[in-house]
Amino acid sequence: MKKRYLFWVMITLFLATHGLAQSNKKPQMGPWRAELSSQGGGLPFNLHVAPGKKKNTFLIKVINGSESFHLGESFFRGDSLVIPFDLYDSELVAYLESPQKMSGFWIKKRNGKFVNKLPFQAKFGSKERFTQLKAPTVNISGTWNVDISVDDKHTPSVGVFKQVGNKVTGSILQTSGDYRFLQGNVSGDSLLVSYFDGSFVLLFKTKVIGKEITGTLFSGFATKKDVKGTLDPKASLPDLKKLTFLKPGYDRLNFSLPTPKGETISLQDERFKNKVVIVEIMGSWCPNCIDEARFLAPFYTKNKAKGVEVIGVSFEYSPDMAVSGPKIENFKKKIGIDYPLVFGGVPNDETIAQVFPMLNKFYGYPTTFVIDKKGKVREIHTGFSGPGTGLYYTDWVQEFEKTIQNLLKEK
Repeated sequence: MKKRYLFWVMITLFLATHGLAQSNKKPQMGPWRAELSSQGGGLPFNLHVAPGKKKNTFLIKVINGSESFHLGESFFRGDSLVIPFDLYDSELVAYLESPQKMSGFWIKKRNGKFVNKLPFQAKFGSKERFTQLKAPTVNISGTWNVDISVDDKHTPSVGVFKQVGNKVTGSILQTSGDYRFLQGNVSGDSLLVSYFDGSFVLLFKTKVIGKEITGTLFSGFATKKDVKGTLDPKASLPDLKKLTFLKPGYDRLNFSLPTPKGETISLQDERFKNKVVIVEIMGSWCPNCIDEARFLAPFYTKNKAKGVEVIGVSFEYSPDMAVSGPKIENFKKKIGIDYPLVFGGVPNDETIAQVFPMLNKFYGYPTTFVIDKKGKVREIHTGFSGPGTGLYYTDWVQEFEKTIQNLLKEK
């Protein structure tokens, strides 16, 4: 009996000491190299750790190319360090093996319920992406005509890459949006690029032979696609303003939808009369929608006094406003949005057709409408080419701003 008592005393002391030691650990401030164990092998991304505003919290940014962001302060939950991606309903949960090393899982949820997880590990001190590289024998800088396929489904795409030494940045554009800030390396004749932001999980492994690339895209938890491309300075997507259009007999949008705070918003409201109105179909879970909202938020602040209004119509994974409403409000707060966001329902074709019965077809998030002072739809743009696409993004910004200014001049 005495031996059993001593045994439990020792176990209790060990657990208490271990827990105290872990709670006293802090990750080293500065750069970290992290790696997810994906289906395609190690998927690298970079982190930067800085002190948070509160005690035992940390500002941990995820870095992909020129993108550096965080979606909330990191904190300890018991003996685990939690790096949150609350807009995407996911988190990195890590155990600190030492101040310079952590390991754990990226955990994906939906409406708060577990969906899947991937192991990850990270070490302090490196800003590198891929490692154990060979000297590059190819240069992939330029514009590429790319086909990404799975089974018999082909997605025409445009790749834009910049190579300096063995380091590569760029993106891939599709009609539904872009693959954001890809980053990686050329090793010998291989192009290796990756991206992770708590939502997108992307790993490209390709070979470059002359002016052609072939290889594989690994995305999410189990998706595997073939990649083929040809260097082509004239590579382009279909006209993104002609994919979605209004059915015959329609020239305007008409909806009445609730905000998370219970207000009903309609384009017939007084605040939208004689205004140029931008309507964005979006979702708080959509990275490309975040990119567009980060542009629209300051654009609206700058132009609302001139007669511009914006409405975001958010489609979320739960039909329950009690679940989706806080996600929409969190999105609004994180981005700094001053225009109304309304709840459209769940993101499927049936719901889109109910809310927007005047559309011929819906291709993807985001889709953006530009409406003139008389309430007529003047332009519909499918997808969004964000800042990771470089010149494509700056060209879009210039064209968009020109369109809005011209509509403001109309009477």
